[in-house]
Amino acid sequence: MIRIAAFFACLVLSGAIPQINAAELTVSQLKNSQYFIPGWEDANQGEWVQLKDGKYNRDEPDHILVVEIVDIALGQLSLEKKPAAAVVYGYGTGGTGFFVMLCAVIDDQGKLKHSALVDLEDRVKINSLSIKSGKIVVDMLVHGPHDPAPFPTVRKIAAYTLAGNKLVEK
Repeated sequence: MIRIAAFFACLVLSGAIPQINAAELTVSQLKNSQYFIPGWEDANQGEWVQLKDGKYNRDEPDHILVVEIVDIALGQLSLEKKPAAAVVYGYGTGGTGFFVMLCAVIDDQGKLKHSALVDLEDRVKINSLSIKSGKIVVDMLVHGPHDPAPFPTVRKIAAYTLAGNKLVEK
């Protein structure tokens, strides 16, 4: 997870991360934006995919990838009260896993850009997503020690603050 955050920070600083016009931030724009999929062997060597209506599907036999937005919350993540969003999306590569990510999208000098990413793990179930008092709050079911992979049962409410280019769980 640290490698993902470091890689994401490099992309933000280099300007390689796609930007969205902040004045027009909408759920529709977020559903039609690009999102980062970490690599299997090296999380930093992933790829950006362009979603359409919240989905992406690559059905190549040796390179399957399905991406779908799970939830979106709009609000402010900084004291400056600039528009921001939290996007939860998941991806699968043809197996049984559905890996769930949380992405913070922030205003940067009039442009919104994907700023930070955290892996919420495989097959967690999102109950709700919100931005409250500058924090992203994720109410989810995670796996207990005896839960089968498709059926998490442990409720977890996680709050994340944006610290530079990282999401930090509080």
